[in-house]
Amino acid sequence: MIRELAAAAGRGEASRLGSEFARFIARIAPEESCGVILGVYLACAVLEDSHTCLVLDPDVLSTAAEAKGICLKDARAVIKDIREAGVVGRPGDLKPLILDGNRLYLHRYWRYEQRIAGRLLALAGIRSRPSDELAAVELVKQFFPRCPARPDWQKIAVFNALYRNLLVISGGPGTGKTRTITAVMAVLLAASEKKDLIIAMCAPTGKAAARLTESVAEAIPEFGLPAGIVERMPVKAHTIHRLLGAGLKPGVFRFNRETSLPHDVVIVDEVSMVDLPMMVHLLDALHEHAKLVLLGDRDQLASVEAGSVLRDICAGSGSFSYSHDFVERAGKIGEKIEPEISGSNSAEGRSTELRDCIIVLGHSYRFSEGTGIAELASAVNRGRFTEVSEILGNRRFPRVRFISAAKTDLPALLESEVSGFIRELPASESQQQALKKMGDFRILCGLKRGYTGVEYINRHIAAHFFQAMEGHGRGLYRGLPVIINRNDYMLGLYNGDTGIAWPDETGRLRIWFDAGENGLRCFSPARLPTFDPAWSITVHRSQGSEFSKVLFVLPSEKTAMPGRELLYTAITRARDEIIIWGTWRDLEACVVNRTRRNSGLGAILWESAG
Repeated sequence: MIRELAAAAGRGEASRLGSEFARFIARIAPEESCGVILGVYLACAVLEDSHTCLVLDPDVLSTAAEAKGICLKDARAVIKDIREAGVVGRPGDLKPLILDGNRLYLHRYWRYEQRIAGRLLALAGIRSRPSDELAAVELVKQFFPRCPARPDWQKIAVFNALYRNLLVISGGPGTGKTRTITAVMAVLLAASEKKDLIIAMCAPTGKAAARLTESVAEAIPEFGLPAGIVERMPVKAHTIHRLLGAGLKPGVFRFNRETSLPHDVVIVDEVSMVDLPMMVHLLDALHEHAKLVLLGDRDQLASVEAGSVLRDICAGSGSFSYSHDFVERAGKIGEKIEPEISGSNSAEGRSTELRDCIIVLGHSYRFSEGTGIAELASAVNRGRFTEVSEILGNRRFPRVRFISAAKTDLPALLESEVSGFIRELPASESQQQALKKMGDFRILCGLKRGYTGVEYINRHIAAHFFQAMEGHGRGLYRGLPVIINRNDYMLGLYNGDTGIAWPDETGRLRIWFDAGENGLRCFSPARLPTFDPAWSITVHRSQGSEFSKVLFVLPSEKTAMPGRELLYTAITRARDEIIIWGTWRDLEACVVNRTRRNSGLGAILWESAG
C-alpha cells in the first residue's frame, strides 16, 4: 500500500503529503492494516480538496478514494478497520487522528473546529448594553430614517451590535454590508463609555482590505457624523495577517492566545474567503471582552484552503427563530419582525444565542434595473436550471446572455466579444484612463489550466492580439493588465492587486497601480513580486471585485469545479452585463451541483447551540 501510494504521488496522481503521512503512521504503528493506512492517507489527502475531515460513509469513502486514483473494493471493511485502529482516538484523546461521530480528522483540524466553535459560542453568549439606550435608539433612527423594505435589516444589525459581542452579517453584492458596518462603527463609538474605543478593520487579502477602506471612506459622509466620531473611525483596513503581526515564520503571529490584540472591536470583511486555520489564529488573538463582527456572503465560493467557515456559521440559522428579546429590541427602533421572517415556525420555535447574532441582508442595490443579473443570480442560488435557462433566453434581459460552445468556439468568442476591449485598453490616452477602463470588463474562468483556463486565454490573447510584443523580457507590452500573486509589505502591494503596463515619460515600461487619493504609483517590473497577465483571472481571485461587464468561461462538467457557488460568484461580479460561454450541460452541472465541503464546524455550533 505504501509503495503504491508513493509511486502514485511520484507520478502526480496522488497526494504527496498524504502518502508521506501514511508512511509515517505505518512506521510508528506497523501493526495497522492496509485499510487503516488508506484511511490515514485519505484523511490527509482530502485537505487538498478543502475538506477538513473524511466522512466514514461507504459511498463517500469510495468516491474520495476514486478521486485519488484508488480502487476501493470493500469500503465497509475499511471503515471497520479505521474505527478499531490504535492510531485513531476519540474526542479528547491525544492521537494522530480523531474520529468524531463518522468524521475522521487529523488531530490538528479537529482541534481547529473545536476551538472556533467554542470561541464563537462564548462570544454569542456575552451580552452588553449601551449606557444610554434612548440616545442609541435615536442615533440608529437618525442613520436609517426610512426604508421601503420592511423590516430594515441594516438598521436591525446596527442596533443589535450594541447588545452582542458577536455579529455576523451575510448578504450578496450590493446589499449594503459596508454601509451597515460603517453605521455599526459610528454607533459603537457614540454609545461607548470608553472614549478611546479601538476598532480594527481587516480582510483576508490586501485587495479586499483596500476595497473595504475605500468603501467605508465613501460611506462615512452619508451619515453626517459629528467630527468627534469621524476622527475616531478607523481610516484603513489591514490584511488579517498584518493585523495579527505575521512574521517570517508561517503560522506564527505576534498576537495570539498569550498576547491579545489591543482592539475593542474587530471587523472582518469577506469572511467567506477565510480558511479554518486563519480563523483560529484570529479568534485566539481577540481579547476576552472584544466584539467580533463578521461580514461576507455565505453563498459565495468558500476559501481556497480547508474549511467553509462563514457557511458553517450560518448553516443552522434557518432551523431556529430569533429570541423574544431580539424581536423586542427591533421594536424599539420601529422594526417589526413577522413570525414567518423570524423563523419562529421552524424547529418548533426554538431560539438560541447564536441565531440572535446572525443577520442576512436580502435586498441588492447594486445591479442595474432590468439587466436580469439579480434574477439570474437568485435562480442559480436556488438551483433552478429551468428558470436559469428561461432568464438567459428572455429578450427582456438582453444584458444576460448565454453563448453555446457548440456554435461559437473559444477563439471566435474572444474575437467577437473581447477584441474591442483588448484593442481599446492600450489605446487609452493615459495610464490613469487605462486603469479606470480596466474595471469595465474582465474574463473570469473556473480553472487556471486547460482549454477553458486562465493561462490558455491569456496566452491566446498575447499571441493573437499582440504578436509584436515590446519591452520587458517577461512578455510585457503597453496596455497589459497584470495581477500580483503574493503580498509585498515593503512595496505596499498585495495578492490580487491589479495594475497595468505602461511607458513612463522616458518610454520605459513600468507597472502602474491606482493609489486612490495619492494618485498613481509605478514600479519597475523587476522590483515586483510575481505577477501574471490579468485579461483573464479565476473566479476565486475576482472575489471582492466588480466589473461593468463579465465574460464567464464555464469549466467542463467533467472537472471537479462545477458548482453553483462558482457560477453565482462569477455572475455577481458583473454590474451591468454578464455573458456565459460553454455547453448547456456545463451550465446545468454548475446550477445543479452544490460545492460541498466535509466539515464538522456547522454541526458542532448548532448542535451545541440547540
